[in-house]
Amino acid sequence: MGDIAFLLIIFFLVCSEVSKDNGKLKVALPTSEHVTKTTVDVVARVVVDDKGDIYFDGSRVDNAKDVEWGVRALLTNTVTDDQRHVQFRCDKSQPREVFEPVLQAIASAGGIIEAVGDNAVE
Repeated sequence: MGDIAFLLIIFFLVCSEVSKDNGKLKVALPTSEHVTKTTVDVVARVVVDDKGDIYFDGSRVDNAKDVEWGVRALLTNTVTDDQRHVQFRCDKSQPREVFEPVLQAIASAGGIIEAVGDNAVE
């Protein structure tokens, strides 16, 4: 019974919309002429803010390894590539040393990275 209860708790936490990032974190996105809008559904949202803090689905995490474990947990029962997209937003002021381990963590967990940016063409 304990296993079933634990699995139900995990299921409801993963499926819950309460923990999703609703754009409340302020991030100055990088710009590019090659930004296109995607229509894929994402299973998780990862944000690196202007202070270098990492957020996984709206909750602050300590490091990139926590992101990897979270993505890996969400992707355990995926069947197709359409179910593996992870949205990544990073403040443009952050150096590569800050966001690169997070990108590697998402990729190591099997996620397909959907980077978010602003279009530079006005």
